[in-house]
Amino acid sequence: MSGLLLFKALNLICAAEDKHYVKVTGTPHGWDVLFYIFQFIRVVLLFTVIVLIGTGWSFLKPFLQEREKKVLMIVIPLQVLANIASVVIGETGPFIKDWATWNQVFLLVDIICCCAIIFPIVWSIRSLRETSKTDGKAARNLAKLTLFRQFYIVVIGYLYFTRIVVFALRTIAAYKYQWVSNAAEETASLAFYLIIFYMFRPVEKNEYFILEEEDEEAAELALRDEDFEL
Repeated sequence: MSGLLLFKALNLICAAEDKHYVKVTGTPHGWDVLFYIFQFIRVVLLFTVIVLIGTGWSFLKPFLQEREKKVLMIVIPLQVLANIASVVIGETGPFIKDWATWNQVFLLVDIICCCAIIFPIVWSIRSLRETSKTDGKAARNLAKLTLFRQFYIVVIGYLYFTRIVVFALRTIAAYKYQWVSNAAEETASLAFYLIIFYMFRPVEKNEYFILEEEDEEAAELALRDEDFEL
């Protein structure tokens, strides 16, 4: 997570310098190369962090199952392809005959990656629900189940906003108002990072899981009611 924040900051710095030099001199002076490098690392780290948290790695279990490894093996190469498409789009323009094709490829691959990283979260939620019925620790599992559901909602909201809403803003806004879509995307990213880092912050004893016997009994009833409703 710290690495993700570091490369996000470097990516923004290089983006700012790139725009500045293009505005002043007409050329990016190499800042565009650094921008694409840090953007690539940042995006790969973002999806890796989401997948690792979604699988419960180091939080529910200190290992990855085979199907979860396959998700990572699919998401990372697709993100490499998406970033290559992003570079092509950034370094060319609409006057290039394949520009629209690359734009569509980038959007399609990005959406596939977004869909793929949802599966580990769903698997973790399902696993927690099944475990809560058998290990006698209903309250603790219910707490973790609630946390992962919140994480699922946050991830869905972030992906929907940055992939759909921001794309719509870029499409309908005039060129001089393109900064609005950029500001909206960065604000959403900042909120997403802060929420996730707070939810899964490293603490010696997480008060979220310090539960008494009464809470355990209440949790068991809640899980039974939930199963009954389903």
